[in-house]
Amino acid sequence: MTLVEMLVAIGVGSVVLMIVGTVFMTSNRMFSDLGNYVGIDRASQEVLERMTRDIRKSQNLVSFATNRIVFNFDGTTNLSYTYYPGARQLIRSITGQEDKCLLADCDSLQFAMYKNAPLPGGTMGTTTDPAQGKCIRVTWKCSRTALGQTRDSETVEQALIVIRNKPIL
Repeated sequence: MTLVEMLVAIGVGSVVLMIVGTVFMTSNRMFSDLGNYVGIDRASQEVLERMTRDIRKSQNLVSFATNRIVFNFDGTTNLSYTYYPGARQLIRSITGQEDKCLLADCDSLQFAMYKNAPLPGGTMGTTTDPAQGKCIRVTWKCSRTALGQTRDSETVEQALIVIRNKPIL
């Protein structure tokens, strides 16, 4: 083998190794992103199911803010959902029980309140008075860090939940 042949072989080998390394890094990022998406999606679905069950069982809406809602859950027991933007967490609190973090890695979360369920044509009357609130809309967006970069791992998640035990006004 001559020196020229050796240099050509090293050059071709280097290009092949760079291509393999690039494919490996891209695959690694894709698998990490997919894992984040699946994890956040699963957590969001569990939170949504839990909130829907709790809110539908609630007796009455006691207090409302865009980052906190409080319900009379059962007699003297209150149930609250509070979003803490600094901690990026949604916390569930029930009187007499330990607080529980339902949703972590939450970039934004907002509650909205309506007087009734959607009418034909999709119209809903908004309200800020808890005594008139019959439906709660919750909207959030989550992200996680993957391989040192923050990645938007989920689109906006939202739901409209009707308080079943409260009469329509």
